Amino acid sequence: MTSTPSRRNRAAPLVSVIVPTRGRRARLEGLLAALARQTLPRDRWELVLAADRTTVDAALAPALAALGARVVRGDGGPGAARNRGADAARGTWLAFTEDDCTPAPDWLARAAARLDIAPASEVLAGVTLKPGGRPVHRQRPDAPLWLPTNLFVRRDVFTRAGGYCEDYFDAASGVYFREDSDFGFTLEAIGARVVEAPDVRVEHPDEHARFWDPVRWARRHVMDPLLAMRHPERFRRAIEVHALGPLRVRRPIVRACLAFVVALAAAAVATAFGALVVGGLLAIVAVTALLVVWAKWRFDPRRLPVLPLVPFVLVASLLAGHRRAARLMARREAPLASRGGSPG
Repeated sequence: MTSTPSRRNRAAPLVSVIVPTRGRRARLEGLLAALARQTLPRDRWELVLAADRTTVDAALAPALAALGARVVRGDGGPGAARNRGADAARGTWLAFTEDDCTPAPDWLARAAARLDIAPASEVLAGVTLKPGGRPVHRQRPDAPLWLPTNLFVRRDVFTRAGGYCEDYFDAASGVYFREDSDFGFTLEAIGARVVEAPDVRVEHPDEHARFWDPVRWARRHVMDPLLAMRHPERFRRAIEVHALGPLRVRRPIVRACLAFVVALAAAAVATAFGALVVGGLLAIVAVTALLVVWAKWRFDPRRLPVLPLVPFVLVASLLAGHRRAARLMARREAPLASRGGSPG
């Protein structure tokens, strides 16, 4: 009988597709179907699912087997899952996407063609679109968005960057955010050579579509202070910066939330002390700020019942995030200080 060579001994593929997942069938089915339609020959890529704190739905076993997929455990949020997936991957390139994405049939083939044209590249950033063809986020003029829905990173560069920082996940609440920006800013800092590929496309469903999603969106900002401490200049220059003609407006929704909370509190104090005109003017400021927040959800009337909660949750999350980031940074700096001979 002729023995079959082990997976480890087979020739390494060009690309390892790495997908963090909670193993839910409803999310994974579309992705697996899209990967089954890829035009890049199957011997040039592999699939690694990094299951975060769970197992993959058993009903998906036939689809996974057809793709030759491997499943690894990646406890600790999506950043940790991607790192565990990268550890298990065999490809020269690591292709990151998410379990609710739908890659175009030529996603991997176009990426491979781009890499053939630019062999010195170290990162390839594709485009992620919403249903209907709109970009999921406003694009940066000077660099990619580093979305882990469509990002190719050469394995040695991923290792040099240290992978995804796993501190952007809170196990108690399940909140995660900004680990993708942190990784991208690290790639920028080490001078990784980046190719942007607008023809390498995946589709992502509309974000924040559920009733409570605006509040969940606000809670995620607990991670902002950590990113600001780790990458202060890039955070200031790149995070939620919008161009209005010649003007550049930084973080308009966050600032509107802060303005709402402060103006509403000040209006309540002014009214309590009998300054009704001042209180009324401050109330108008608060309402105007809330309209700016509502604009993020395109003035959808279904958002109105939860909209007033968003500024309070966001401000509370930022305050908690500052305390959390200070603890984490102090914990990271303590071993360095100890090795430097600091008095103890």
